[in-house]
Parts: sequence; structure tokens; C-alpha cells
Amino acid sequence: MKINLLLICLITCYSYSQEILSLEKAIEYGIMNSNDIAIVKNDASIIKNNNHIGNAGLLPNIAITSGYNTSITSDKSELNDSIPDGFSSFISEDILNSANSKTINMSASIGLTYRLFSGFRGMYTLSKFKQQNIIADENIRYQVELKIIEIVNQYYDLLNKKNIHDIFKKSYDISLDRYNQAQSQYELGSLSTKDMLNIEVLLNEDKIRLDESFINMNSSKLNLALTIGKSEKSFSINQEFNFNNNMNIEDLLSKMNTNNSSILIADLNYQIAQNEIKLAKSSFLPTVNLVSSYGYNNINFGSGLYDSQQDFGFRGGVNIEIPLFSSNMRRKNLQNAKINLDSRSHALDEMKSTIKTSLLNAYYSYQDGLSSLQLMEKNLDTAEKNYNINKELYEVGQLSNLEYREAQLQLEQIRINYSVKLSTTKMQEYIIYQLSGQLKRN
Repeated sequence: MKINLLLICLITCYSYSQEILSLEKAIEYGIMNSNDIAIVKNDASIIKNNNHIGNAGLLPNIAITSGYNTSITSDKSELNDSIPDGFSSFISEDILNSANSKTINMSASIGLTYRLFSGFRGMYTLSKFKQQNIIADENIRYQVELKIIEIVNQYYDLLNKKNIHDIFKKSYDISLDRYNQAQSQYELGSLSTKDMLNIEVLLNEDKIRLDESFINMNSSKLNLALTIGKSEKSFSINQEFNFNNNMNIEDLLSKMNTNNSSILIADLNYQIAQNEIKLAKSSFLPTVNLVSSYGYNNINFGSGLYDSQQDFGFRGGVNIEIPLFSSNMRRKNLQNAKINLDSRSHALDEMKSTIKTSLLNAYYSYQDGLSSLQLMEKNLDTAEKNYNINKELYEVGQLSNLEYREAQLQLEQIRINYSVKLSTTKMQEYIIYQLSGQLKRN
């Protein structure tokens, strides 16, 4: 008795330790623990780090340079004949000739270069960077949407497998009850050995299907646990099928054009292609650069007339570069940019058509699913009534074992079909949300 109480306590504690996992919580766990989403976010951060105003060429370059140079040389010099003799007498032989003379040169400068004009290339590049940053954010959103759809499919697949397991459990219980009744009849001699063996075979078939359904359910739960980053033993799920009956196709199509992540990415790529044409055209215009520096230079001579020399000061200027010929590369780049723009335009149109077709198919399939569920609910109610009537007839001996089995299998199949339709219709609903751009963005 004490052992039984202990087992009951352990089972009760285990049940309470399991989280009742809602779909919203599963999505939250899945997004939080997704390595794919983490990678895409890192990629987006790298893109944004690279896409800044300085990389667009709109900021000056400032650099400090310094140097220390030394040289050791031997010199031998002769005066020119045109130099007066009186002057040459003041020049010593050591000045004209030196051996292993050491010269030291120390210098330092700070310089600034700034592109004043480059055919507006910097502005076009900065605009391109902004569009690439938006694409990076949309890629994150797209990856999140894929993860949500994956979790939704696995969640409702698990619900379906759980329902099917429950259905087979009911069938097994019915067969077990029938087997126990038949066993009593067989022992009393009112049931033949053949009928008893048939009932035992049916019981074994139901047990095999029950075991297989448990394996399928457990496998589905493992897949969901892997996706959301939780242990399969840490949660359980309950039925939750609430359908949206207020969808309007015109409203969905309107939201699709403005919110669908794939369409937005295709449109941004088209805008980038437009900027690429502007960048290609800017290469035909001249560039104007401002150059300035302030420097210090000190030289110590080991020989010669001077012991040292120092100079320092400011230097500045404006450089203009006018492109004349570059092996037709600029013209070819412009042609390629126009071709790319045409391709991006076709890609955008194709994406819109594809997403629209997918949304229409999903919408009509969803509406058909809702209608089918209403009919299946009525059919299920009828099948349950029919089964109960057959059960009563079987219990009073007015129905054969085979006929009772057929009624049982019919109800079982109708329940399975209803469960499958529930899950597939709910999955279709989330596909509509994705295609119309209504899944969560963060």
C-alpha cells in the first residue's frame, strides 16, 4: 500500500513538473533558441557595420606619418673650375671629402584628404547602404517566419499524432473489453474456438497499431523539442483549435503587397539596381579632391657645409581628375547595370505573381477545410450514434462480431480523418498569415 501511494505521488509530481506548452510559448522558445536566427542576426550586424557613411566615401581621411632614416656614406667632391680661388681656400678638405659620414633624417606630418565631388557617388552609395540594411532586417524577419511555420507544423503534427494515439487507445480498450467478454463466454462454452481466436487476433492488431501510434507520437514530440530547444520530457500539449473565420481575400492581397517579406526584399533589390545605374553614371563625371598636410622635417648632416637642416609648414591643394578613356569599362558597367535592373524588375514581378498564387491557393484550401470540418463534425456525430447502436445490438447478441468490428473501424477512421483535417487546416491558416505578412516580426 505504501509503495502504491509512493508511485502515485511520483507520477503526480512528474505531471505537475511538465509545462503545458501553448503554441505561442513554443514559438517563443523556438525563436529564442534558434541557431539559424542567431546566425542571420550576426550576418545583419556585419552588414550594418560595413554600411556606414565613411565606407560611402563621405568622410575625410586623416593620417599621421613619421619616419627616422639614417645613412652612412663616403663622399669625394671636387670644386668646379669656375669657382674663384679665393673662395675655394675657405673650403676645407674635410668638407669636400668624407669617409663614413652619417646622416640622420627625422620627419613627421599629419595629412588630410577629402573628396569634394565624385559625381554624387557617395550619396548614391549611402542610399544603397540604407537599402541593404533594410534587406538585412527583412532577412531576419523571413528567417523568423520560417521558424514559426516550422514550429506550427510540428506542433499541430504532434497534436494530430496525439489524437490518433488516443483514438487507437479507445479502439484497443473496446477490443480488450470485447475480448474479456468473449473469454467469459468461451469458458462457459457459448463461444466457439474460431470466434475466440478471431477476437484475439483483432485485439493484437489494435495493440500493434496502438504501439506504432505511440512511437509516431513520441518521434513527433522529439522533433518539436529539438526545434524549440527544450527537453521532450519537460512539456506536454493540449488541444487548441481556434479558427479565424473573418479572413477577406482582398484584405489579404493588400497586406501581401505591403508586408510580405519576400516581396519587400525583391523590391529593395530592385531599388538597389536603380542606385547601381546612378553609380555607373557617376563614373563619367570628374572627381575633385582636397589635399592638405602639415609637416616637420629635420636632417643632421655628417659632412658638407651644413650641420643640420629643419623645415616645417603647411601644404595644401585641390586635385581634379577628369576621366577620358578607360577601355570602355565605364560604358560596359553602365550597360550591365541596366541589364541587372531589368532582371530585378522581372524577379519582382515573378515574386509577386508567385506569392499571390500561393496565397490564393492557401486561402481557398483553408476555406474548403473549414467547410469540410463542419461536415466532418456532423459525420462524426452520426458515426458515434451509429456505433452506439451497433454496440447495444452486439451486447444483446443481435449483431455479429464482424459487423461490430466494422462499425468500430468506421468510427475510428472518421475520427482520424477529422483529426488530420483539424491539423492541416490550422497549418494552412498560418501559411496564410505568412504569405500576407502577418506573422510576428520580432
